[in-house]
Amino acid sequence: MIHEYALEPSVLSSWAANKRDYAEFLREYGLGTPRIFSSFPKKKTSKLRSYLLQFSPPEDQSLHGQRYLEMVTKLIESIVLREIPDYPTNDWTEVVTAENERAPFGVVLSSDNIDTNRSITSANMYGPDSIWNHPVQLNIQRTNQGMMDAISDSIRLATKHIVIVDTFGWTPEAISFVQFLINSISNNRVNETVPCITLFYKEKRGGVNAGGGSPSAGHVKSQIEQGINNRIANMGLNVTELREMPGNDVFHNRCILTELGGVITGHGIGVSGEEQHTDEAILMAPVIYQKKWRQFVENNCFEIVSQT
Repeated sequence: MIHEYALEPSVLSSWAANKRDYAEFLREYGLGTPRIFSSFPKKKTSKLRSYLLQFSPPEDQSLHGQRYLEMVTKLIESIVLREIPDYPTNDWTEVVTAENERAPFGVVLSSDNIDTNRSITSANMYGPDSIWNHPVQLNIQRTNQGMMDAISDSIRLATKHIVIVDTFGWTPEAISFVQFLINSISNNRVNETVPCITLFYKEKRGGVNAGGGSPSAGHVKSQIEQGINNRIANMGLNVTELREMPGNDVFHNRCILTELGGVITGHGIGVSGEEQHTDEAILMAPVIYQKKWRQFVENNCFEIVSQT
């Protein structure tokens, strides 16, 4: 549901010169949308910013120049960090063509058409069959692969965090999916840096009528690790069991977050494995994503019961 966009700087400049294109850029790209820009042709955020500013309109204080600067600032707020090899040329078209052959982008957006099936231009991007059109909601099978189909690009493009929030993240079905995710994390990556994986689940208290309670975070982590085929170097795995606290929000809704965005599902990661069973995966709007990020990552608003 999230796609990596390689963007030619001349396109960005042309958008800044047009009120409608400028407004659409702010609405249709970045965090909370399916379109996340690549750091290409640079490897780091700061380098990309400096590179893009080289193409600023001549009059920095003009409306065109102010829009361009605002767009560059927004663009780098959430980007895919791509490891770019050294190419013998600085020509954007030649380099993007070669890089797309090495590790395909989701979309290459340029001023003129490029000889690749991932290419679109400002002139043809709005066609009915354009690859620019991406769904923000999917109907998925409740299988490991069905769930991964909805989040695979988010997982393979992330380099910092994968945060799994699921009330019943401790069940065997949920543990099986986390194992599947970890075993798939090396597939088709564009950066060797592997994100840290964090699982949050809600405490379930056992009793005569309630059945068994939730296991400790240490036990859940141990169970996950037993099903990992090849432990990836430098990959962190954290598990936290949480309890709701009076005066704070309740632990509800199940989602998977990365630094590039979030996907919310109805049933969560405890998939049934039955292809006939379905669920919905929905790309989070920025305000919902930021709320979840604050609640679980930046400022945990729950009591920690156990943690590894």
